[in-house]
Amino acid sequence: MSTSSASWMEQAQREPIRLIDRTDLQSTVDPTWRRSPIILVAALVPLDLMAGLQLLPVYGSLSFWLTVGAIACLAGLLIAMLPHRSIATALLQPLLLIAGQFLLGPIFALNGTTLAHVLPTWATLAQGWSATFGAFKTLAAIDPPLGQEAGGLMALWTLMLWTCYLAVLLARHGLGRNLGRPTHPAAVLAATLPILATMIVSAALGTSRGLYPALTGGILWLLLLIWSASGLGLLRLQGLASTLLTLALAAGMIFSAGILPAPTRQVIRDHYQPPMDPYQFTSPLSDYRAYIKRHRDDTLVTVRNLPAGTPVRMAVMDRYDGKVWNLSDSSGAGAADYRRIGAQIRTERQQEKTKDGEQTGQPFTATFLIREGFDHAWLPSAGQVGSIDPDQDLQRKDLYFNKATDTALTDQALQAGASYTVHGVAQNRPATRRIADSDPGDAQVPPLSDAPESLPKAAASMTSMQVRGGARALAIEERLHKEGWFSHGLAGDYPSPSGHGDYRINQLLQGQAMVGDSEQYASAMALLARQMGLPSRVVLGFLPKNHDGSISRARTRTQADGSTRVDLTGRDAQAWVEVNLKGLGWIPFYPTPPETKTPDKSLDPTPPDPRTLVRQPPPPLADPPHDDHTTQGRTTVGGQEASPQSPPSFWKRYGPLITKATLWTMPVWLPALPILLLLAVKARLRRPAYMTGPTMTFPSY
Repeated sequence: MSTSSASWMEQAQREPIRLIDRTDLQSTVDPTWRRSPIILVAALVPLDLMAGLQLLPVYGSLSFWLTVGAIACLAGLLIAMLPHRSIATALLQPLLLIAGQFLLGPIFALNGTTLAHVLPTWATLAQGWSATFGAFKTLAAIDPPLGQEAGGLMALWTLMLWTCYLAVLLARHGLGRNLGRPTHPAAVLAATLPILATMIVSAALGTSRGLYPALTGGILWLLLLIWSASGLGLLRLQGLASTLLTLALAAGMIFSAGILPAPTRQVIRDHYQPPMDPYQFTSPLSDYRAYIKRHRDDTLVTVRNLPAGTPVRMAVMDRYDGKVWNLSDSSGAGAADYRRIGAQIRTERQQEKTKDGEQTGQPFTATFLIREGFDHAWLPSAGQVGSIDPDQDLQRKDLYFNKATDTALTDQALQAGASYTVHGVAQNRPATRRIADSDPGDAQVPPLSDAPESLPKAAASMTSMQVRGGARALAIEERLHKEGWFSHGLAGDYPSPSGHGDYRINQLLQGQAMVGDSEQYASAMALLARQMGLPSRVVLGFLPKNHDGSISRARTRTQADGSTRVDLTGRDAQAWVEVNLKGLGWIPFYPTPPETKTPDKSLDPTPPDPRTLVRQPPPPLADPPHDDHTTQGRTTVGGQEASPQSPPSFWKRYGPLITKATLWTMPVWLPALPILLLLAVKARLRRPAYMTGPTMTFPSY
């Protein structure tokens, strides 16, 4: 008996233990089953970071995004990995989550408010509390790149902390202690849901262009499928050939996703209605003559270190309703689309030039000081604005910028003493020959409403010899500049009515002589350019003029410290025109005649064939036509309908929205749906074998 037992022990030590599966096939114990799943759990951190990659263009800084996102993910990982051995340790996780959200998060996301970049102050905690609940709205309200402004990094911290914590918690619960033998397969699949939530939120709060969305999305989906298959024990790569084949298929999928045309991305910021309503202010151009009348010799704006001769812009108007030029009423793409600004201002034109390596114009950093008497909400600026830094009596949260027009606005009138610094590039006007050889651009502008009836005849006479769009714009500018007379119509001036409605423009273009100031000439040229198919708009601002009204570089004086300074008075207020030309963008035109070219008293501005307005008699009364169809009336009694209609069904109300959302997201969920179903079925079939355990056989003795 002892001999038999000894031989059995020696045989058991020499031979490995055999397992009999359900098909009665023998196999050795897989060594991967005895490995801890800690590496697989830790892999959720880079997956979560990749899911939030679409927020990188929003912040515009790789260091900010990576630092805050990585630390938030690591904090969520460590908190979720704490053991649950007692009630005290179970309560420790929620306490650490609260501390991570409201203490650790503000230290990194609002580092500028901390003491020595380490210790939080009361401002750090207070702003962190408010930014926790308002940072996601901030991402949609402020145009990117955001940087560290307005506590927007708290949105990234909150998203990464909680999604990584939930993903690790579910993965830890589902994987168990042995890799390849999940305790709860459904929890393993559920661990990918927080990662997908991060991807969805990042895409919704991102930019319309995104950061290679098809490529990054394809890589993330592939990695999630590999992670799920590894966690469920369904991924078995044996041999070099199968490994290379799998890698080749994965590379093919990623490359195919990268070369697909980028679809139109629906993001929240494109549908967000900004709180700033520029229509609360009157038309900027209607106040033009008030500058000349009230503040002709008063300094309204002082600018330092601006390149000599650079125009200063205030407002851009692209909609004409027959009475005034005003801001377009099309939200999202017109002159009325003012949004809060972040640390930088990056327009599409600047992005294209940066991508092409083209850098034209003179960079500058100019300081603007508002003086007594300005009293307007339109912020003077210049060139292509790159950023605006408030200095005194002005806060960034009160600034709104329009990328389409390069103009800024505040929510209330600027007070004397307010100052700010503008970083930008002063663009030079292209050569005349290049303008003349250009065609009309493709910029979208609102159609004219109640256009003056004199436009077709006047436009045809001014541009009859020109074919190209740029040449026509130059012809209109030259005709108005040379044949017109200048007058503000103030006391002692030649009579010149104010305004730029259809009657005033008809009077300017149909009279024996054209008399007016830049309000009328800029309006007339913009209307004539529209008549000839040229996108145009009117700009109001300041020009450093000489006595003739032309732009003068001599107005800019050099100070003792080497800086430059120009004082802009009410007399420097000016309106001019911008015309969009293909390949050139918005080009400025100055059609106003020299201010020294004033008419004398003998000049008769009356039109040669004035039309007298005659009131037409009313049409004769007639019997109303009979309608054979009976209409259903809807009377009201006590504020309610007497015969109310039945409310629409749920599907009729929300069906189109659900259908559109399903179709838009089909490229995301459709390829992964059969694979996830297959993984779930296989995991379900293998679960009984895991629960019953393997059958062991021993050698007979």
